[in-house]
Amino acid sequence: MEKRSYQLFDALNTKAFYQDNERPVIIADNLRTPENMGAVLRLAGNIGALKTIFISTDAQHFRKFKIKRTASGAAEKTAWQVIADPGELSRLIPPGYQLIALETSQTATDIFKFRFPCKTAFLIGNEVTGIRDELFARASQALYIPLPGNISSLNVTHALTVGLFEWYRQMNG
Repeated sequence: MEKRSYQLFDALNTKAFYQDNERPVIIADNLRTPENMGAVLRLAGNIGALKTIFISTDAQHFRKFKIKRTASGAAEKTAWQVIADPGELSRLIPPGYQLIALETSQTATDIFKFRFPCKTAFLIGNEVTGIRDELFARASQALYIPLPGNISSLNVTHALTVGLFEWYRQMNG
């Protein structure tokens, strides 16, 4: 009989990855929808993120059930918080972590040509306006995802997916 996903992952022993590696941190700047917040939390659960930090003054008005529904249980199984002041980041990001922005900019590097640090804090931005300048300036590196089609951007959660799993591929290889 074919193995189901939980059996496959038990056999692959993917949880052992964090015996030798640091967990990533995810920081999302000013996301516009509770659904994207939930999707970020689902990704945090998938990758085993250390914590997820949402910087937002609007998130307090989001309906929690929308976040939780999209997160598919990850909202209860991952560490996350919402902060209003971006200045709090310096005390919330663990020592030694490098802030890596997933943002298309003139100074960005192709994500597939970049070697991720073990201690990576991923920074993603608003779905329309991107990462605020003051936060972007704090990043030690900006990365873009090369896209060959007519549309040159991804949904913020899709970009985060590519970033997290490229990091995982590099750390696992």
